[in-house]
Amino acid sequence: MTKRLISVGDILPRLSLAGPAGIRHAVGPGATAPLLLFVHPAPCPACDDYLAGVAVVVDDLASWATRVVAVAPGAGVEEAGPFPVLGDQDGAARRRLGIGDDEAAVLLADRWGEVFEVAAFGPDHGFPLPRQLVESAKIVDLSCGECNVPSPEWRATR
Repeated sequence: MTKRLISVGDILPRLSLAGPAGIRHAVGPGATAPLLLFVHPAPCPACDDYLAGVAVVVDDLASWATRVVAVAPGAGVEEAGPFPVLGDQDGAARRRLGIGDDEAAVLLADRWGEVFEVAAFGPDHGFPLPRQLVESAKIVDLSCGECNVPSPEWRATR
């Protein structure tokens, strides 16, 4: 039985992911909103290209108090480029979020861990455009939980 994909409005669980210096917590309350990019196992040229595209807008994301963390299956982790690529060694993070082993996913939560946008993709790699991520980060940074600011529709442009 497959667990359902975490939904908008759910609270992101604390995830332990492997980093170059050992186990790191990629999410939790803090001063910045986590943007998690779950990629397919290497080699996946489409996922690599997507990470390169997000790297171009990483400073814009940071200006809206958003930190990018890429999550790769297995233990092949490194600090690459402008954001960490952490390992989900045993697939526990994917299972906790309801992301399938054969799926890639993009998840944005606010600084308190409430999921703002989430989408999982199979081999189609229908990722939101990097600029759409910046717009979502802007909304998250400027919004208040009591304001009910409407969320952007990433999938509307697919």
